[in-house]
Amino acid sequence: MARHSYVVSGFSRTFLVALLVVPALRAQEGVPAFEASSIKESTEPTPFRPPPDRFIRRYITLTQLVLYAYDLSAFQIEGGPEWVRERHYDVEAKADRARPADEMRLMVRRLLAQRFSLRTHIESREMSRYALVMARNDKRLGPRLKPSAFDCPAIIAARGSEYRPPPGPPQPGDPPRCGIAARLGGGSRTMLVEGQPMAAIAKLLQGQAGRVVVDRTGLTGTYDIELETEIPNIAGIPSNTFGEPREGLSLSTALSEQLGLKLESERGAVEVLVIDAVELPTPN
Repeated sequence: MARHSYVVSGFSRTFLVALLVVPALRAQEGVPAFEASSIKESTEPTPFRPPPDRFIRRYITLTQLVLYAYDLSAFQIEGGPEWVRERHYDVEAKADRARPADEMRLMVRRLLAQRFSLRTHIESREMSRYALVMARNDKRLGPRLKPSAFDCPAIIAARGSEYRPPPGPPQPGDPPRCGIAARLGGGSRTMLVEGQPMAAIAKLLQGQAGRVVVDRTGLTGTYDIELETEIPNIAGIPSNTFGEPREGLSLSTALSEQLGLKLESERGAVEVLVIDAVELPTPN
């Protein structure tokens, strides 16, 4: 079974993006706009590798666009008609130059306000969430959690917004990718993270955990992880597409045995984005 992977570079920068309310276009003053954009309804996903001056998404819902624009997890969005979760679009927008991830997110927010007349607000609610903590009393790390040998925040800053990692899996002698890759195959999913702080790693777990995850490990610096878990349910894809599912790879078991970490339930403030108004996209 062939393995499939994707890489997101420069991930650590996305955690510095402030959550801004978008009540109307006036909230977008001062935010750079795309030079040109195209949004059309889509029928099937297609592969792509966008250049650094373009925002391109294929077969994506408006909800997924909002998740990207606001750097949220699916359970943090409420409201809107059913079509925002069901209709799929191909989106392509060209910027005046290569833009870093945080600026690109802001530009997508502006695009959504312009083309979908999207208006939202953010509420802080008391909800169940998880704290990521050390699983062992002696604070020993698991075999697949290691301090990083690279200063990835500095490397990412030096590379600039136009950098793109080479295609395909990492090869011996390659420079550090300083990002995230996911690999599906052999009945499991493996998340590969290089040079990220624990706060970023905690946020990565939110999709599988189904709740906001906050870092309470006390670990400083940056880390590399290789976390193998069960394959998540992906709508429209049979569960055995990537091999027969393997047992003993639940998130809680994998965190404890592989990383020496665990999730503890707690209640605390969780930011929720509420869709106040939205319309079908204006014509290109």
